[in-house]
Amino acid sequence: MIGVGKWSLDVAVPFLKVSPVLTIGYENGEYNFNIDASGFGVAPAVNLISVEEVEPNILKITHTIPMLSNGTLEAELSFEGMYCKGVLEIPMLGKITVKGVKVG
Repeated sequence: MIGVGKWSLDVAVPFLKVSPVLTIGYENGEYNFNIDASGFGVAPAVNLISVEEVEPNILKITHTIPMLSNGTLEAELSFEGMYCKGVLEIPMLGKITVKGVKVG
């Protein structure tokens, strides 16, 4: 179980900085993810396809976010103590770097 808890993320995309809260849960042998960007009036659904523990502290996530794309998206998040960092692929924007701190 890597990264379980609440993470305040900093996501920098061109012309906008977004700070959603990512909640990672682990129940019955499966991960679940929830993104709260309510400060922007959205809480996009994350439909997990697979979550793979690729190294001791890294999750590779294959998912869809219907409000962003009809296709499959990938993310890789690395966790170390109270911090995380990663790379997300977002349609029309390409690879986006994220950083986060654990808040719960």
